[in-house]
Amino acid sequence: MTTEDTSSRSSSIIVNRFYLSDIQKDLVDDKLSSTDICTMFRALLTEFERMETSGITTTKIFLDAIEEIANVVLAISPYKLLDPRVLRHPLIYFLHQMLIDLLVSWRASEIRLSIQESDIFLKIVLIFVNAAEYAFAVGADEDRQRITDLLATRRFLILVREQIEDSDMHKQCINDDPNICTLGLLTIKLLQGCPFYNCTEYNACLIETLILNCLDSYDYIQAVRRFQSEETYTDMDDFLLFTCWDYMPFDALLSQSSNSSLSKIDSINHFYDELLTRFEHALDQPPITYSGLYYIFERCQQLLSIPKLPSFDKHAQIIIDHLIKMLENLSSTNSNDDALIIVALEAFYNLSKIPDIRTIMKKRHLTSLFNKYTDVEMGEKRKLAFDILAEIMDEQEINNNSSEIISVFTDQLKELNPNEYKPDIDNTLSSLQALMQYEQIKNEFIKQGGLDKLISFVCDGEPYEKCVKQLEDALKILWSCTFSNPEALNKLKQDQILMTHVNHLLEKSKQDENITLEKAAEGLIWKVEKEEKFLEEQSAEEEKKKQKAEEPDIEQDEKEEEVQKYDIMMSYSWADMDLAHRIFKHLTEKLGYRVWLDQEQMHGSTIETMANAVENAEYILMCMSDTYKRSANCQSEAEYAFKRKKNIVPIQMKEDYIPDGWLGFILGTRMYIDFEKYDFDKAIELLDNEIQLQKKNSKEAEEAAEMEEKSVVASENKDNIKEEVANHQNTTNVKVNKNNILNWNEDNVREFLLKHNLSAIAFLCQGINGEELSNLYTMCKTNSISMYRSLKLELIHSCNKILPISTYLRFMSRIRAVCDDTLDTSAQTMNKSYEHDLLDDQ
Repeated sequence: MTTEDTSSRSSSIIVNRFYLSDIQKDLVDDKLSSTDICTMFRALLTEFERMETSGITTTKIFLDAIEEIANVVLAISPYKLLDPRVLRHPLIYFLHQMLIDLLVSWRASEIRLSIQESDIFLKIVLIFVNAAEYAFAVGADEDRQRITDLLATRRFLILVREQIEDSDMHKQCINDDPNICTLGLLTIKLLQGCPFYNCTEYNACLIETLILNCLDSYDYIQAVRRFQSEETYTDMDDFLLFTCWDYMPFDALLSQSSNSSLSKIDSINHFYDELLTRFEHALDQPPITYSGLYYIFERCQQLLSIPKLPSFDKHAQIIIDHLIKMLENLSSTNSNDDALIIVALEAFYNLSKIPDIRTIMKKRHLTSLFNKYTDVEMGEKRKLAFDILAEIMDEQEINNNSSEIISVFTDQLKELNPNEYKPDIDNTLSSLQALMQYEQIKNEFIKQGGLDKLISFVCDGEPYEKCVKQLEDALKILWSCTFSNPEALNKLKQDQILMTHVNHLLEKSKQDENITLEKAAEGLIWKVEKEEKFLEEQSAEEEKKKQKAEEPDIEQDEKEEEVQKYDIMMSYSWADMDLAHRIFKHLTEKLGYRVWLDQEQMHGSTIETMANAVENAEYILMCMSDTYKRSANCQSEAEYAFKRKKNIVPIQMKEDYIPDGWLGFILGTRMYIDFEKYDFDKAIELLDNEIQLQKKNSKEAEEAAEMEEKSVVASENKDNIKEEVANHQNTTNVKVNKNNILNWNEDNVREFLLKHNLSAIAFLCQGINGEELSNLYTMCKTNSISMYRSLKLELIHSCNKILPISTYLRFMSRIRAVCDDTLDTSAQTMNKSYEHDLLDDQ
């Protein structure tokens, strides 16, 4: 009896009812001062100490008292707790100690905390979180840091770390302990950056573990259900529904390679699979509300964007099926269904930006599903439908409707304002960028004034006030318009105001380290101002090398063709980076090729660096995919290689991809290596074989061309020799300085050889004088057999002719006579000798 009375009295006097009344009034009139709060706190501690020393306190009484104190402090406006006097009050340290005691109790117990203990744990955490969130909202970083410093004692952090580790160690199924989520709220909101462990990387792993455990919980499932049915949701629901997703380890662990991390990756992928399954199940649960559907589809998109998700195909098909079913069951003419239709169309559009889902949508031929929303009266639905169609239509469908498609988007460009950001234009520019890979679309875009609208957008207003992404997309569209379109290219070349702005943007983006904007500006500048000049310089350099190689007085080793710096240059889209880097590694480390690859996004003159790489490579590997075709940067690389007539080897990076548009034109009928059809080792073997085959064919083609060129030259020389022979036969008095061969010039040598019917030797002795001819005779006299073989081989390679032994012996006989100064100088004798030699040849 006494115990019950004491219990009732104790639990009621811990918090004076007037305190709660004052706090409620303060929410309206804001009159509660820091002094009032400190007085209240002091009274609460006094009552609590009196209760503890009474000797009749039970666990229930103790917990009731703690919960009452937590309720009072939680009801006070968060900003008032930031007052230094309040924040340093012993009651705040008392609450911190309660957190430590609860963590100790949680770790010591084989079972979880009681329901009341869990409530107290959450309420105390929310007291500190709400104050810290307010400090963050008003930019009071010092106040926020004071809260963190107050909590982050060494013992407290060790307990938090150990509890996170323990929760992960004993996890076997979905979490049903609400304290895990409270621990997540405490850690993410208050202890970010605190050293749970000496290793920063390990700290990150602890955070990831905690986030995954929070989302893999009954609390999260219930939060989704409350949000889906538009019920009021709590601070914890808000943390689970939104904050946790900002810390999801979508790809952080995928770069690790240890056995333990591989096991962790399998576990995470399994969780993602479970999470997608739960979302798919939630889609079948009524009621279906706008906000709930939007949230679920947004989260599904995030999960399906994860690289190398093992269950991707299964879940992508299921989500697409759900969306198709929704649109088929909703009426486009019923205004009550409009909100849900827009959610479904937005989900389809967002999913279409994922390359592999876009491929699935194309394979399933979904254009007819969206065509019913393209009528003018459809409003926002019409815009979304065309955004989706721009992503999934094939080349023929686009060409058949190019005029209507472009009219829709150019009409939307009227909303472009250089001094006002309009979010609706984001999708418009993104869709236009996807469409610019088709020539007919570019022509329509120019014809309907779209090019002029984008030029005005870039030039007008202060460029730094624009949305950077919109500006970047506008530059990429202008860049894409210049490919294979002289009209657009010339228009931009003549617009000096535009190009001045673009150069200004380039410099500004470098200062701001905005790499994507820098690349877009540099690409446009390259195409408009630099590429043509660069090509002329390369052509001039090639012509110079060719002329140098043809000069007769250059040594043979100087005439050798310059060796390429690289065997291969790889041109690929960053979306295909993993496979491209794997191919690069195998080609360089296993097969010994010298390969140029942009492994990191280059700074500086990236386009010119690419052009030099193309110039210095013998073969260009085009890693073709849908994302490759959509990239203006990739198109720039491909078209430059095509213009330079480089050896192109196509690689298929994605299953069933068929190149069309500009990429199909460049690749033509070339055979490609399918890295999706074959396993990697087999595909690499096929790639190596193709490169070696092209090398062999190129070498044979070069040799054939060289032989043909020499044959033409030889034929011309032969005609000249024949003409000179005929002239010689009609000449009765040929003057040759027979007394001293060293004085002969090139004409004297040629005349002498033709006079003696040594036309085969004349081919070999083009451009040499008498002294050089005398040296040749000395070499032949010294080693006659070896020289005969050398001259014979040279004649075969240079002119495809045979040097008979009789001709060689006659040459030796005739030149010996000259060198020994025994040749008869009579013209008549020379003619007779010539006739005799002619009979010998016959």
